[in-house]
Parts: sequence; structure tokens; C-alpha cells
Amino acid sequence: MCSISSAILVAGLVSCGATTGPQEVCSGYPDWKTSPYLLPYPVGSTYRVIQGNCSGFGHSGGYKYSIDFAMPLGSMVAAARAGTVVEIRTGNLDGDIVPGHENFVKVLHSDGVISAYSHLGTDGVLVTVGQQVEAGDTIGWSGNTGATGGVPHLHFHLAPCSEPVDCGTLPVTFRNTSPNPKGLVVEHEYRADPP
Repeated sequence: MCSISSAILVAGLVSCGATTGPQEVCSGYPDWKTSPYLLPYPVGSTYRVIQGNCSGFGHSGGYKYSIDFAMPLGSMVAAARAGTVVEIRTGNLDGDIVPGHENFVKVLHSDGVISAYSHLGTDGVLVTVGQQVEAGDTIGWSGNTGATGGVPHLHFHLAPCSEPVDCGTLPVTFRNTSPNPKGLVVEHEYRADPP
């Protein structure tokens, strides 16, 4: 059964021109117990997944391994893994839900994978290009910018390049939460435990 916020998200995405299409199959998840990734929010915080992998809408095709966490405006966003900030976008205001107007941070990791944190809030990017971050460091504040369907949330994905349309996203698991051998499950809440 869908929650009210999930129903609102779906309605918002459909109204933005997204289509449901056939559900894709996701596979190839790394062992969650040894994953190099932490949940993208502080230890002790719990958030619900409102859109997961291969769920249609914006999480299909090149973006099929994306995850959306329901987060109130101004919630702390943390680096999921150590790396170097390679790209940011700022200047968009919460409530500006035009696709392409997302505030975001992208972090390059030692193996060439880039993690992306999107829909950050007004003045919600707290890092600069070239800055080194450690897993768990605060990098921004959640918001409601870009293609959110009007529902504030944090969009997270991994990709082998900056733009997943060009290279696709990668399956991800997180070692600091409950078992997630096939990735995070929609409508489940995940607490960030100490790594």
C-alpha cells in the first residue's frame, strides 16, 4: 500500500511528464556488509525510501539505480564515502521544481565512481569544488529544488561518470544500516548506525 507522500510523489512525477513504463530488473548488488558506502545522512538519523531502484519514473534507464529519501527541508546531508568534490550547482530556490534546476553536490571517489546528492535546498550546498570530504562529513542541506514533483527529498545515486544519461548508474548497498542485500526497499525506513 502506498503512503500518502508516495502517492503525492507519484502524482507529482506524472504531472512533470514522467512515465511509469515497464519495471526494470535490478541486480549485481555488492555485499552490504563490506560496502564502502554509508547512508547519506548523519548517524542516528532515520529516513524512509520513497522511490527506489528500477521503480520507473525518473529511476529508470540511466538512472535506474537511484534512491530517494523523504527528508524535511533543511535536513543534514552527509558524504556517503570519502572523496573529492568535483561538481556543485547552487543558486536555485526551494519550490523551484523545474527539471534541471536541482542544487547538487557530486563527489569523486578513489575508484573513479561519483556519488551524487540532488535537490539540495536554497543555500544548501556547503562544500566547494576541490574540497576533500570524509564519509559522514556534512556536505549540504536537503531541499526541494528541481524535478522533485513538489515533494522535498534527497536523491542519491552512484555513476562511473558525471551524467548518468551517458554512462548509467551503479547498484549500491550501505554497511551502516539494516541488511540490504538487494539495495534499499521502498517504504522502508533506514537508520544510520555507527559504521
